[in-house]
Amino acid sequence: MSFGLMLIVGFAFGIGFGYFVQRAGLCFAHGLGEIFIGKGKRIIRMFLVIFAITSTGFLLSGWINDSLGLKTIGQIRGAGFYNILSGAIFGAGILLNGGCILGTLRQIGEGNMLFAIVFASFIPGMALVVYGLNPLLSANYHVEKILLSNLLGAPAVAVIGVLVFSALIALMLLRRRA
Repeated sequence: MSFGLMLIVGFAFGIGFGYFVQRAGLCFAHGLGEIFIGKGKRIIRMFLVIFAITSTGFLLSGWINDSLGLKTIGQIRGAGFYNILSGAIFGAGILLNGGCILGTLRQIGEGNMLFAIVFASFIPGMALVVYGLNPLLSANYHVEKILLSNLLGAPAVAVIGVLVFSALIALMLLRRRA
């Protein structure tokens, strides 16, 4: 695929995804908060649809090109003080921001330019994680990269098939209750 075609497809996808996010009012952090307080049926349905589409897409992309497909990116780290500290900092950031990066981009797209300042603050925050927290964690934790299909000892098609089928069944059950 040529660079020009990839650029056009990426631009069209970005516009479409942005439109979807804005119309749905999607923010993952805010949605998880709604789920935990018991009023997140709409967001659960969106999460299930997103999970089914992306899981299927990653699986199919591996058949198109091996370098695009499923990669061992999941990491299991030991539990400890750094997990609690990073969770507290992440939660405080979400509270101060009012949402996640997706919600911030949605707010900017809707014209709320106060969130441009929030977006600009993500850059030093990410630099702090990459150059400060990650070396600290690498020195003190054993990190093992895994893929769920390898962990379960089953083919990726079977694992993703079961998970996507389960997500679709849960989606149908939620729709039936509504």
